Amino acid sequence: MDVNEIRDPQIQMFCLSGADNIYTFYHDETNNIRKLHIDDRGLNVAELKVFILGGIAHEGRPRPIDVSTLRQAMRIQDSADELKLKHVAKGEFMDIIDSSKLEIFLQWIANSGFLIHYHELDPLYWSVVDIIDSILFKIGVPSLIPHHALLKSDLAAVIRRELPFAIDLFRRYDYPGLASENRKPFLNELIELVQRNAGILDRTMNAMMLKGILQEGRKLEELSFIEGYPAHKLIEEFSAFYINRIAVFKNSEHIMDLEETIRDAFLKNPLTDAGEPVTNYRFADSKTETGIQLSDVIVGVLGKMHTYLSNTSAEDIEKDRLALSNTALKNTKLLCDLITAPDSANQAFLHHVASLHDIDKLDRFLRFPDGRYV
Repeated sequence: MDVNEIRDPQIQMFCLSGADNIYTFYHDETNNIRKLHIDDRGLNVAELKVFILGGIAHEGRPRPIDVSTLRQAMRIQDSADELKLKHVAKGEFMDIIDSSKLEIFLQWIANSGFLIHYHELDPLYWSVVDIIDSILFKIGVPSLIPHHALLKSDLAAVIRRELPFAIDLFRRYDYPGLASENRKPFLNELIELVQRNAGILDRTMNAMMLKGILQEGRKLEELSFIEGYPAHKLIEEFSAFYINRIAVFKNSEHIMDLEETIRDAFLKNPLTDAGEPVTNYRFADSKTETGIQLSDVIVGVLGKMHTYLSNTSAEDIEKDRLALSNTALKNTKLLCDLITAPDSANQAFLHHVASLHDIDKLDRFLRFPDGRYV
């Protein structure tokens, strides 16, 4: 697998600058469910949470990272052989945002000159976007293509609203491996789902546009991304997201927490750069890599935050935000600054595979200075 075939289209499509710069990235992950399948009981996981791959980064090659002052400030016992989120804060997002230790940690990260980087993946959103892509780029209506992200976001919203029904629908029609004779019945039930939940979308026009796209899909001879694939297998593995980060920043060094399934995927499909083996990454034990320990805390906080955003209405998020005070308010500002800094330094540091509605919720909660999260 040549990394240039992965990175070059992204650099061109998103006008990424700075991908050739030299950084050191430390990577950890949270909410890796390994696989997302449908069986007779529903999903193979009890609760869908947002997957985060990310951590800290700094310019240049690897350098020593001394966290002794941080551990002292947070009063972490010497018996703790590594720093993890549980030493900083516990509970769900609205619990940990009020943690004084989290404030110490975030301020230390900011003062130490580290940038944060992360890839966010909403597994539900990722599992349903192919429905829109199978239709939108085949029906020959160029004026609708700029709305592709909104259409996907609206579809994910109505599916999340009636998730048990949607999962049963996918099971009954062997999604994403529809048979050709099931194309119209499947889309008919999706259209009914949109009609029942049109009120949750921002505007009547949104519902009409989404319904119209699904109706146009009934006229196609094939839904290329959701026909002919293995039935009931929504996500098979997560190694592609690791590979993507290494490919985009091929001149940087990547130090990753050892996940055996990810390591095995790399061994199975070695990366190359113009025919030469890629050697800019390694897997390491977090106990020996302080940067991975810091990344554990970062991705843990971000995973809880994005899961909270995906599961909470915009109205309730506004209420929660207005109720913040003291430590929680300081931590919200620190998170906002830590996310703004890498986006300003190098926009390739942050990558979201998520609903536009949930990204808007991120702005509602953190309140970015320009009033809009990019």
